[in-house]
Amino acid sequence: MPIGQRSLAKKRRCNPEGLPYDLGEMTRFGSSLRLAFGLLLVFILSDALAIEDFVTPLIPTQRGFAPLNPQKDFFLKNGEMRGFPSSIEDTIIINDWLTIGPFQAGVREPGIAYLPDSEDFVPYEGLKHQDILTPGGELTWHWVKSENGKVKIKGDSVNYDFIADLYGIAGLLGVSYAYAEFENQGEKRGLVIAEGCAFRLNGKGFIGDPYSADYVRIPVILKDGKNKVLVSVSGFGEKDFTFKIIPAPKPVMIISKDATAPDIIYGESLDAWLGIPIVNTTPKTITNATLTLGDNKLIQLVEAGITRIAPLCVKKMAIALKTVQPISESIPGDTILVPIALRYKDYVDSGVIKIRLRRTNQSRKETFLSGIDGSVQYYALLPPANYDSTKKYALILTLHGAGVEAVGLPDSYTQKDWAFIVAPTNRRPFGFDWQDWGRLDALEVLDLIKKKYPIDENRIYLTGHSMGGHGVWHIGLVHPDLFAAIAPSAGWSSFPIYIPWSLQKSLFFGHPDQLGIRDKVLREDNPLNLLCNARNLPIYILQGGDDDNVPPIHARLFAKYLKADAKLRKAEFIYKEVQGMGHWWDNDTLPGTTCVDNPELIQFLFNHTRDPYPKHIHFKTTDLGQNNKHFWITIDQLDKLYEDAVIDAYVQDQTIRIEAVNINQFTLNLNEKLIQRGKVCILINDQKITYDTRTTQSALGGITFTRERDGNWKISPGFKHPRIKHNKVYGPAKQAYFSPFVLVYGTKGDSAMTDLLLHQARIQALTWWIRANGLVEILPDTEVNQSIIKNYNLILFGNFKTNSLIQMVQSQLPIKILEDKVQLNKSKAIEHISGDLGIIFVYPNPLNPEKLILIYGGTNEKGQKLSDRFGTLYSGAGLPDFLILSEEVKQKGWGGIKVGGFFTNLWQLE
Repeated sequence: MPIGQRSLAKKRRCNPEGLPYDLGEMTRFGSSLRLAFGLLLVFILSDALAIEDFVTPLIPTQRGFAPLNPQKDFFLKNGEMRGFPSSIEDTIIINDWLTIGPFQAGVREPGIAYLPDSEDFVPYEGLKHQDILTPGGELTWHWVKSENGKVKIKGDSVNYDFIADLYGIAGLLGVSYAYAEFENQGEKRGLVIAEGCAFRLNGKGFIGDPYSADYVRIPVILKDGKNKVLVSVSGFGEKDFTFKIIPAPKPVMIISKDATAPDIIYGESLDAWLGIPIVNTTPKTITNATLTLGDNKLIQLVEAGITRIAPLCVKKMAIALKTVQPISESIPGDTILVPIALRYKDYVDSGVIKIRLRRTNQSRKETFLSGIDGSVQYYALLPPANYDSTKKYALILTLHGAGVEAVGLPDSYTQKDWAFIVAPTNRRPFGFDWQDWGRLDALEVLDLIKKKYPIDENRIYLTGHSMGGHGVWHIGLVHPDLFAAIAPSAGWSSFPIYIPWSLQKSLFFGHPDQLGIRDKVLREDNPLNLLCNARNLPIYILQGGDDDNVPPIHARLFAKYLKADAKLRKAEFIYKEVQGMGHWWDNDTLPGTTCVDNPELIQFLFNHTRDPYPKHIHFKTTDLGQNNKHFWITIDQLDKLYEDAVIDAYVQDQTIRIEAVNINQFTLNLNEKLIQRGKVCILINDQKITYDTRTTQSALGGITFTRERDGNWKISPGFKHPRIKHNKVYGPAKQAYFSPFVLVYGTKGDSAMTDLLLHQARIQALTWWIRANGLVEILPDTEVNQSIIKNYNLILFGNFKTNSLIQMVQSQLPIKILEDKVQLNKSKAIEHISGDLGIIFVYPNPLNPEKLILIYGGTNEKGQKLSDRFGTLYSGAGLPDFLILSEEVKQKGWGGIKVGGFFTNLWQLE
């Protein structure tokens, strides 16, 4: 292991899935970008943020914690305030914590329980647990003090260098814990700041602020009396976190620092969208609140109604941002402060949003409403030099690295007189590694730019750095027909290669068949497997020879196999490794930042134009829900789902030769640029089909071919079955989140179960906000109407007893959640699996088969708590169409899966 990588590993912190933060971004570009973005926003939550005092904790003893008589009463007296608890009066900072760690963890393996998974578990100083990183295999709870809420975990001795020599950086990943108790007088509201960690409060799990972004505020209710906090921190080497509970003086509050705002261009009117998080700090649903923005001076006064915000949740609202008139450059400074106010009953929370003012030749942020979830997103744009709206321009779509904002990336480029430079966001600085929702964000921005600006669609280029370089490989090879050329810089290949998964519990205990199912889901995320798709795609690879963040082995892997397949490629390919250069690097003698705005790379892009109708195409895919179209061929149905499907098509004169592997149906989208009207000969796997495009029945356009049971192909109208897998309703589980969705919790169980289901929905909503900058509605099952069923995928929490929607459709589902067992309605038999089981599965909504339902259910309360154990809202989750989980998943990962897999093309169980 390189020395630089080893020393870096000791400092790395990772996200909850075990992927390390890309500290290579924290170089000159990353640091300056964070500083620049920090100056753009103002966070005015309340004056209470400045009020800090210390709460004396309970004293640890051999048997747990014993209370001390506090010297000062920091809390309001008991009492209700308009139907909800009052807020804590002062900030709670816990002085003393018991800590333990590190427990060895597998990379990207959420859901493992390293401590006794019991709400009654209370550690004490000297208590020991077994694990594998420390000498002797024991970990011990130690007592540490915090400094203004920041806690450095005191772990047991670990020989990190020795472990790194054996297992690389993957061996250094660990999970540590901290535990504390504190007394509180009366039930109170508060907002938790939990930076670099997740936490449990009184037995309930919460997402924290894993990236320490300093905008996340988690609303909680503190119990009267003793409150217990268990914090978990994952990362490489030594770990720390910050934990505070600040007052929530208003029932609903604005989080101004996380505003998603556009820039204003001097001399131009603005009519755009602004996104602003609203936090409901109460345990009740808030309805009929009002948000206002502007004051009719520079910005028009706009009002937006907020129909509902679920209890103890955050909802990032969209509100219009409009200038009164074009803003003159005579206004002092380069920013304006726009007032914003939130009104609910007699309460008002107010603040300001800082909006940048930019000149026409400067980069700027532009916002839009996402079609995925209706949230406000942005992209950064650098216009062409001497822009002329009557001309057509190229587009350079550039993808940022991990941990940095898109807003600064265009400023690493010089203006081009021939191209727009546009940087989408990946939804957040870390986001989704440009996979899943990150990929969708990039494609959505691409479509918007093509509609808004005069773009030559045959001169669209994709480039990016680090995580963005990985995104170039992923998006470029999944959608190679969209781009004239791609140019990854310092791009890593895939998760299992970047940081090996070799120490996952799932690999220790998982059955090969089950792990194979996971691998099939993840196969489409491996760009090395899709290099064959680059037959018509020119590629320029740029790599620093001394990069210890994304080592050159990644770029060399791509270069090696591209060169090996050179005889199959038509397009140009260049590999450029610059010796002596690290991860983010520059040449001061050249304009721009050389590792992205590299003159040779940019010239390579400029030299290439896309052919939209190549005569010879080659396309491989495993997931039609991700992409099923390549130039003039669409794959409509696979034979074996989630296995490689390959189609090679070659046009010569009036003959089209096609080789199709693992495909049951495909469509040719022909036109006269490919083939002339008249008799056409189609050879599919050497079977000859002839038709005449001059007849009314056979014309150029969409011509569908279906493979019959005997293996022969024929022209057909396509499958007409009312419930069949197609690319919009295909699976796996995560596809339910790829288009507008709502979270629906059941209300038909007892109060404890309803609270559990609401909390599961709440955690997903908070996760969606924190990780995806997203917007989602939480609804009880009683408020789902026909309009919602028509327009949304439904994420359902509960079972046939606890959720009325599941009860309504369960008879039409192949998986039925019954009392203490699960029933699998297979095509030839019915199977029952008994026990405390969690279930997650995706299926066409029987009430509207053009939309999906995704059910998180359980055979009982224990099973329900298992259902969301793995998580779905992160890249590389690998969940198939359905999973049935046992208690063993807590220790064995996929080794605790009872059943998992995919439905057939007709959404049946085999």
